[in-house]
Amino acid sequence: MLNSEAYTLVTTASQHQTYEDYVNVNSGRVYNLNVYLQAALRRQYPELALTVALDANGMFLLFHIYCALRSAPIVQSFGNVFSVNLLAFAFAGHATATLDIVDESVLRTRYFLGSSSVGESRTFAKYLYKWGDEYFIVYIVQIGYYSMQYIFKEPSEGETVMSGNGKTDELIIAIGKWQIPPPLGDKWVYVFDGYWFRSKALYEQIKTASWDDVILNEQMKKQITGLMHKFFDSRDIYKNLGVPWKRGVIFYGPAGNGKTISIKALMNSLFRSDGLTIPSLYVKSATSTYSIRRVFEQARSMSPCLLIFEDIDTVVTNSTRSYFFNEVDGLENNDGIFMVASTNHLDKLDAGLSSRPSRFDRKYLFPLPAEEERKLYCLYWRNRLKQKKVEIEFPVKICGAAALITDGFSFAYMQEAFVATLLAIAGRRSEVSDEDVKDMVGGGDDGDRDLDDYELWREMKKTIKMLRDDMDAKVDLSTKIDGAFANALAEEKEAQAPAPKSRFAPSRERAAALAKPDSWSAKKQEDLHVQGRALRFDDQHAPIIGEDNAFVYRSE
Repeated sequence: MLNSEAYTLVTTASQHQTYEDYVNVNSGRVYNLNVYLQAALRRQYPELALTVALDANGMFLLFHIYCALRSAPIVQSFGNVFSVNLLAFAFAGHATATLDIVDESVLRTRYFLGSSSVGESRTFAKYLYKWGDEYFIVYIVQIGYYSMQYIFKEPSEGETVMSGNGKTDELIIAIGKWQIPPPLGDKWVYVFDGYWFRSKALYEQIKTASWDDVILNEQMKKQITGLMHKFFDSRDIYKNLGVPWKRGVIFYGPAGNGKTISIKALMNSLFRSDGLTIPSLYVKSATSTYSIRRVFEQARSMSPCLLIFEDIDTVVTNSTRSYFFNEVDGLENNDGIFMVASTNHLDKLDAGLSSRPSRFDRKYLFPLPAEEERKLYCLYWRNRLKQKKVEIEFPVKICGAAALITDGFSFAYMQEAFVATLLAIAGRRSEVSDEDVKDMVGGGDDGDRDLDDYELWREMKKTIKMLRDDMDAKVDLSTKIDGAFANALAEEKEAQAPAPKSRFAPSRERAAALAKPDSWSAKKQEDLHVQGRALRFDDQHAPIIGEDNAFVYRSE
């Protein structure tokens, strides 16, 4: 038996018994941190309306992984109710979230992420949030598996601080629509322009592209399409040989000679009636190492895929070349990625890009068209006008004559010659009577008539002369020809970033604070629902944010 006298000094030092504390804690009122915070925040901002939005991030870690495997959207839902993520929306460039460390404290934990970089999680933080012309105060507090988002906004006319807030509801709706992708079976093309977004308008344009519209050596057409399709069908061959399942080709040559239309036709050849079996990822602009990293992360998460770099000389520069090379053939697994790059200036590309087999092992020249190719292009236009039943005389001999006087023309200039000629004729005909138009059209394809007897030829000679002068002035028509292509992307991108107008303006102090450049602006962007990868969380289930002001994802 123990001698109790040995413990006399300890037990007589205090009459307190821990059991009483245990009973008091476990028999007290239930504590709800969310209720306490709402009450405290209302006292802090009595003139603003409070809306609470839930982001159940940690609880859905497995759901994120499931979405990535199924190529499904990362949308957290409870039945028909969806949570929203304000920071993800801001990081994607649709809003700005400026961390406020002047008027409020922040609780954060720093982590080493590898590769000489660090990140941090935030369990309590205040943000100055701007969406379009609307300004909000947002507190994000981690409570267990949930991120509670406390959103403050001044009441609009007819609202009170205790009623629902219309502007906040508009923000929540916009985020919800952004998080939820188009219905299954819908088709689109993935586009990177600062961040990833999906373009159905671009898909609608590309699906009309055909190799029949490309005036190119038939053998070269077969080589390009055969190489790509054989690549996607040869995974087991690469595996058995023990080599990485990846390839790259470069389309090069003077501007306006079919590189872009060939890329569109290549993308179109991957479309199937049951959806995009091989997704196409189109890189419009990626001028920083951050952007390049986002591009390849997306490609790896969606492989096998077609990854397109148009004007790659604007992507691989002196400041990004090393990083790009590491992404292409470094330690990361790029299996299933077929890269197609285009450039007007192969001579300006780094030799490490254009000459190393493990990066881009095939190069295809798109030269200025020879006389026979220019004649074929004219015949293409003749057949096109005939199919559309355009009332204009277009004898075959005009094709040969036009090919002779367009030496040195690119296909872009050839196209402009036809478009400008037809527009001039249409404008002139709109100013005359129907009888005069019939006289202009005349009879059939009369081989004995002089070329100058044809309205099309007379107008075309004028147009070609003007274009020849433009060539001497080094006017690049390729941008003009592809204007619709660029417009489709711009419209789709804008459509995914709604920004309502507001009658209410912030105070001068708030406006100045929000206008200051800050590391939490949306210059670094990402789309969670496009990224399709699982976030990394700390032990308190708060998402980890990297130095590049974007969420950090789990390793594949």
